[in-house]
Amino acid sequence: MTIKKVQNGWRVDLRPHGRYGKRVRKTLKTQAQARRFEQHVLAKAAQGEVFQAPKRDKRRLLDLVELWYQHHGQTLKSSRDRVRSLRKLADALGNPLAEAFTAQDWTEYRTRRLKEVKASTVNHEHAYLKAMFSELERLDLWHKGNPLARMRMVRTEETEMAFLDDSQVRLLLDHLKRQPRRDCYYVTLLCLSTGARWSEAQYLRAENVGKDRVTFVGTKSGKARTVPIDPRLAGELRRRRKIGRLFAGSYKAFGQAIQETGIELPDGQLTHVLRHTFASHFMMNGGNILVLQRILGHQSITMTMRYSHFAPDHLEDAARLNPVVTFMKEC
Repeated sequence: MTIKKVQNGWRVDLRPHGRYGKRVRKTLKTQAQARRFEQHVLAKAAQGEVFQAPKRDKRRLLDLVELWYQHHGQTLKSSRDRVRSLRKLADALGNPLAEAFTAQDWTEYRTRRLKEVKASTVNHEHAYLKAMFSELERLDLWHKGNPLARMRMVRTEETEMAFLDDSQVRLLLDHLKRQPRRDCYYVTLLCLSTGARWSEAQYLRAENVGKDRVTFVGTKSGKARTVPIDPRLAGELRRRRKIGRLFAGSYKAFGQAIQETGIELPDGQLTHVLRHTFASHFMMNGGNILVLQRILGHQSITMTMRYSHFAPDHLEDAARLNPVVTFMKEC
């Protein structure tokens, strides 16, 4: 009898090539699976093939992280930060055998992790690990499936997007303009004029400033982006230097200026408020959402749509198309 019930399932035990041939044994969960496996082995024997059990993949999660970094991760702009995060994550998960890692393992880790950090942090870890498995599959370096492929991320509340009003913009710029070194002033002015990220503006080079436009390189998306600016601002920037970086690091100076002016910002927001301020005022002044997407360098319109509610026509429609318009007219 080649199939026998055992404590942990159904065992197949046969010699497909005869009494002195190679012995094949395997335990499966159900009798049906055991019968299919038996037929598969016998069919191979009938064709003259010797059944070879697939070798067990002994690679651990950290091994996959290094494989991912070697073949793909190092090409990313944030490669060092990403691989560092993945290594820490693999250690936190206990560095299990990669083929044994399951969605249930991630669920248990996530439950523990949510007691320590914000849900957004856990979602970032989820995204990084899921992307790693997916990329290894695309590169044909992993064939055991993506354990996080069907898992949803933790639902999070949308964070408040603060922006500066006209009086706060003037207050901040006047304060920075009085400082002995004006690097922080010009970086702030550039962010407010173009919607650039602080790092994009701070690392701007003189060679990338034209008569009425600037070109940001080394952006988050990796694509260069050109944005028109006031010719007077362009002239001031060109007079600072003919070649090389225009500004010294001034992130701390900006934080100090925010404190000294008494401007209150939500937790976790500092220089990014300048980007939000540009986008919000752009839409309030009648700007086009698709043009804003190109200016900000968003790859997806979904990100840019966060600012759509600032459009004047959006606000007018709320007053014109609500269900009590007729009733109010009759009052």
